[in-house]
Amino acid sequence: MNATVPLTGLWSAFCSLPALDAVGRLVRLRAYRGRPAEESAAPRALLVLVPSRAEGLRVGGLVEDLARERRESDTRMDVVVILDGEDAEAARRVRDAGFEALVKTPAGPSKGAALAFATAYLAGTAPERLDAADFVVVLDADTRLPEGWLRGLSIPVGTDVFQLPVLPVRTPEAGAARVEALSLAIATRVEDAARDARARPVRLRGKAMGFSPRAWRAGPARGARTLVEDSETTLALLAKGFRIRALPGPAALEEPPTGSAEMSRPRARWFAGHLHLLVVGFADLVSAARRSPLGALALAADLFLRPRALVLAFLAATAASAAALVAGGFLPALVPLALAFLGLLAEALYVRAARRLLGSSPDVPAVRAADLGTALLVWLRAIGLAILSPKRWHRARPEVVGG
Repeated sequence: MNATVPLTGLWSAFCSLPALDAVGRLVRLRAYRGRPAEESAAPRALLVLVPSRAEGLRVGGLVEDLARERRESDTRMDVVVILDGEDAEAARRVRDAGFEALVKTPAGPSKGAALAFATAYLAGTAPERLDAADFVVVLDADTRLPEGWLRGLSIPVGTDVFQLPVLPVRTPEAGAARVEALSLAIATRVEDAARDARARPVRLRGKAMGFSPRAWRAGPARGARTLVEDSETTLALLAKGFRIRALPGPAALEEPPTGSAEMSRPRARWFAGHLHLLVVGFADLVSAARRSPLGALALAADLFLRPRALVLAFLAATAASAAALVAGGFLPALVPLALAFLGLLAEALYVRAARRLLGSSPDVPAVRAADLGTALLVWLRAIGLAILSPKRWHRARPEVVGG
């Protein structure tokens, strides 16, 4: 009995982390009263980098959107598409739109490597292109931009790094894709806004993000040691004192995922990559904690305690099993069980409150119990892939030959 008390205490402390995170997000959201008014301005010049790997014709849609936005705006826009491996059709589409196609060979291993390659190329051939830009903007090759996107881009004065919202271009199919759409909408349009209003750390999402040249050199230009370069860059920039802003718009558009296999692969990379980041990025997390302990705790929970509902359910099930197995130890084991259920309750209330703020829209349809079940299976499959097939934490995909 006595021997189990210290172990139960450690387990209770661990169980308190996701519960505290869920309660903290709920309190922060209920205290959120909207964004304060700020002086903002349209950028005078942008350098847009588009990493593309085996995208085929899909990159053509984005470069057409960029060409249209450049024609219809006073903002100067320099566009470089980084082809991560040979892609003749994508290169032709890029050049037909009047932009530069930069080919990186051999391909891989990550988007971070492609961005570092582009930075080295610019530094060696035309460093003034980077310095002439107010911001370096990163867009994924399969992203689309609504008309007027560039005219709607207004950035608060003094901003070094910003993240824009990303919306599905059409209503996601039933299943895990709807859960993903709701999760992304809450993260980028509710949670990030609430954090930004309180000057709390905001996480980069890997696409539709912008950096001043100074922030670019301190973050993405250095490359990435993990395959979750957006999270790694977030920690690196926060450790150096940069504030990442969450802007309300304009939103970029992307195709919603389809099929559990398509969704499991990137989540396997996400899961395994963040385990790696917990090791290699720990020093940056400590540096960020020195600047803002509460902010670093909230960010760490966002990075390392996802998917939250799955983590909380696991903790609850484990605590219940411990209570049943430890003879006479039900009351000590009840503490982590209660903490886990407290987290689940706060999570449910948080999603409900966030859903009210989001309102009803086609891009965030209602999520049913069957959708949650499918999403759970996707994550379980992803975790299995990450643990059993670590060599497959890549972002390669079959060659896309159609739009």
